[in-house]
Formats: sequence, C-alpha cells, structure tokens
Amino acid sequence: MKGLITNQWDRDNLNFLLNTNDECLKDWHAQADTDDLAYAQELLAAFSLELKVKSEELRIECELESLPKYNESKSLLDTIAKRR
Repeated sequence: MKGLITNQWDRDNLNFLLNTNDECLKDWHAQADTDDLAYAQELLAAFSLELKVKSEELRIECELESLPKYNESKSLLDTIAKRR
C-alpha cells in the first residue's frame, strides 16, 4: 500500500494499532508474522502521510484566511452555496 488509506478494512486495522491497550498490542505482536508486521508498518506510514497532507492543507487555509480578499470571497461563495 502506497499513500493514503482508502478502504475501511485498512482503516479499522489502523485504529486497532493506534487505540488498543498495551497488553493487547503485545499479544498481537507476539503472534504476528513478518507479513503482519510489514502491513502494520505500511498502515502507520500511510497514516503519517495523511497527517502530513492534512497539516499542509491547514497551513494553506490559515495563510489564505489571513488575506482580506480571501475572507470576502469565501463569504460570498458560502452565501451562493447556501442558496442552491
């Protein structure tokens, strides 16, 4: 898997890796084979990329919001979108 997580199966497995308690994770690790560990590493790398992309989107949004014309334009577009 290269890039972002695109299906629910992978998302659920990532949530397990991120949110399970230490004991459960130790048990999983003890029974995991090489492929399981590689898959877990791919999931975590994909999540890292997702966080990087999201942080870049937020940075750009913050920069845009500091521009007066952007706020005026966004307000106008929001008003138009509500009418549809």
